[in-house]
Amino acid sequence: MLSLGVVLVAGMAQSQAREGRLLRLDPDARLAPDQRTAALAAGRRVFRAQCAGCHGPDGRGDTGYGAPNLADRDWLYGTGAVGEIEQTIAYGIRSHQPKGWNLADMPAFGAPRPSAKERLDPLSPGDIGDVIAFLSARRGATASAEAVARGRAIYQGRGGCYDCHGGDAAGDPAIGAPNLIDAVWLYGDGSPPSVFRSIAQGRRGVMPGFAGRLSAVQLRQVSLYVKSLSEAP
Repeated sequence: MLSLGVVLVAGMAQSQAREGRLLRLDPDARLAPDQRTAALAAGRRVFRAQCAGCHGPDGRGDTGYGAPNLADRDWLYGTGAVGEIEQTIAYGIRSHQPKGWNLADMPAFGAPRPSAKERLDPLSPGDIGDVIAFLSARRGATASAEAVARGRAIYQGRGGCYDCHGGDAAGDPAIGAPNLIDAVWLYGDGSPPSVFRSIAQGRRGVMPGFAGRLSAVQLRQVSLYVKSLSEAP
């Protein structure tokens, strides 16, 4: 029993030393193979306990309620650096934590949109249909030239869509504005009715921050694990 106790204590000390080294490294530093294996195994356990409820056990998300796919190399916030992932997990999205991603959300364009300076007129169903035609054409689909022209004018003008999603509709990962011209959809399947709902009703998904619920080393481990999901073949 004494020998077993010594082995357990030595194992715990070794584990704590390994975790300490992990935290001292740059989040995006290249890890030694054994250190990476241990970190990913621990991160997988944290992910399945804390994150899989929304993102799924395989990390592929759920477009029914806007849980992003974490394995597709398409990053809504940031560029996919481990440090950025760690910040998102620690402080959340629209979680009202000062260090979280709180800047942008998608208003309901089918209703009046109050702002600090003015009240913008809502878009009609026809207006929204024209914007969808414009976005479809930007993705290479066939659409009415007249509808595309009207949609472009709305997107770049009174709709104000360009302000978040950019003039090219390719989004802005600095604020979490999705790319609207790729094949990746946060909500729904990209069909016109699905896109119509997003524009008309708005979207404002929330991710809680896990700082305080997870230790610093757990945050690092699960961030490394999430990054590894996007690196899989």
